[in-house]
Amino acid sequence: MLNKIKLYGLISILTIAGIAHFVIPDKFIVAMPPYIPLHLEMIYLTGVIELIFSFALFIQKSRFLSSTLTALYFIAILPAHIHVAMNGVEMFGVSSPSLLWLRTVFQLVLIYWAYSCRNIRL
Repeated sequence: MLNKIKLYGLISILTIAGIAHFVIPDKFIVAMPPYIPLHLEMIYLTGVIELIFSFALFIQKSRFLSSTLTALYFIAILPAHIHVAMNGVEMFGVSSPSLLWLRTVFQLVLIYWAYSCRNIRL
C-alpha cells in the first residue's frame, strides 16, 4: 500500500507541475537562472518532460528507467531551485528565505523519492 501511495504521489506531483508549466508559465520563468537561454521554451520543455515522466511511471515496463530519469531530471533542475533560494526570488507567493531554502531541500527529497520508485511493482 505504501508503495502505491509513493508512486501515485510522485505521478501526481509531476502531472500537476507539468500542467502548471503550460497554464502559468510566468510563475516558473522567474526561477530561470540568467545563464539558461530561451526561458519560456525551457519552461514548456520541462513541462513536457514532467508529463512524459508522469505517464511513463504508470507503466511497469518503463518504471525503472522513468524513475531513474526522473531522479536525474530533479538533479538537473536543482540549480534553478538554488538560484531562487540564493537570490530571494519570489515563487508562488513565497519570498521568505527560509521557505525558499526549504523548497530547495525538498528537491533532495524528490530526488530520493523518484529514485526509490524504480523497483515498485503493483
